This record gives sequence, C-alpha cells and structure tokens, in this order.
Amino acid sequence: MNILLVEDDPAIGRVLVRGLAAEGYGVNWRRSGHGARESLATGMFSAAILDLGLPDMDGLALCENLRRTGVETPLLMLTARATLQDKLDGFGAGADDYLTKPFAFEELLVRLNAVTRRGGRERGEVLAIGALRIDAVARIVSVGEARIEASKREFDLLLCLARGAGGVVTRDQILNRVWGEKGDVTLNTVDVYIGYLRQLLAPFPDAPRISTVRGVGYRLAAEPSGPKH
Repeated sequence: MNILLVEDDPAIGRVLVRGLAAEGYGVNWRRSGHGARESLATGMFSAAILDLGLPDMDGLALCENLRRTGVETPLLMLTARATLQDKLDGFGAGADDYLTKPFAFEELLVRLNAVTRRGGRERGEVLAIGALRIDAVARIVSVGEARIEASKREFDLLLCLARGAGGVVTRDQILNRVWGEKGDVTLNTVDVYIGYLRQLLAPFPDAPRISTVRGVGYRLAAEPSGPKH
C-alpha cells in the first residue's frame, strides 16, 4: 500500500518514513504543497498524511484545491493546530481525519488504517487493459485466470503505465510517480524495471506489451504484440 507523506520537517519526516516502512507501507515523501499536489494527481496513493504548515502553501488551501480538482485520496491531517476550530476547518477543507502533534505513532497507524479501509471500499479501482487486470486496492495483477506475482515496485510501475494506457508515460514521470524524491534512483533504474515487467508479461500472449517511445518514455499497449506479417 502506497502512502504519500507531506511533511517539511526533516526529523518528523524521517521518523515517519522509517516507522511506516517497518509496518509494510510504501512511502513517498514530499516536502512541499506543490510536490504533493503533483503526486496526488497521479492517483497512485491509498492515502496521504498531510502537514498543514508547508513552506509554499497552507495545508488547508492545498486540501481544498485537491478536493476541488477531483482528488479523492483519503487525507489524514497531521498538525500542531489543536483547537476545535482548527479541526472543524480541517474537516471542512476535505480532510478524512485529523491528528494533532505531538502524537503517538500507534494512534497514527490506527487512524491511517481506518481511512485507507474506508477509501478502498468507497473507491475500489480495477484497471483493465486487454486481458490484464490490476486491482489497485488489493494490489493484485492477473491475466485471464492467471495471477502474476509482482514485487511492490513492479506493481507500482505497472499501475503507473496502466493509468496512462494508450498514451506515453515519460521516464521522468515514472521516476517521480513510482520512486518519488529519492536521490539515489536514476532514469536507468526505470529502464531496468521496465525490463522486469516485460519479463513478467512475456509468458502471457494475451497480455498487453510495453513499447518504447524512443527519447520519450514507454507505452502500455492495449493490444498485445503479435508476429509481424
């Protein structure tokens, strides 16, 4: 399950990334409102943990903007603003839950699990490209009756391509959406994982194929590649 963490405090961010990763979550960490908005527009996250005191915009304004533009990802606000009016403002802006600092990590986990369960029930998403089926909530990939075992990163990459099916997804877009702000990951890593995905899909003749658009990125074709005549 992928979580977007929006927090500009390095100390809090590092603690949350380590803690959530230890609980089995995939975590992408953004430190600004603009970065968060760009990431959430991809639809790749099961939930977001949103700090309100961001350096480039107020978290309430960000939340309102996300809801106004159709982003339905569950939002858990995490903030030092602790008055009743602050909480009412947060829920009014579109938050699904509200947790004040300082907080117990165990409580954050309980609240995060609750909003992701509600979000999954309300917005269950299954993408179909040809014979390929991707359950974005259950994180299951299948072709026909056969289930494909994909690693976390392979699943995220396939989901990214599937959401752009029929169009080209650039290597930079893939890097940003799948790996986030990880300085040690390069565009070559994207190419390597594309190779892994092609190997996963290769045994299934009815599966769509990933084609390379030279100098741009990749396309998940709705029709499988067949022999040329």
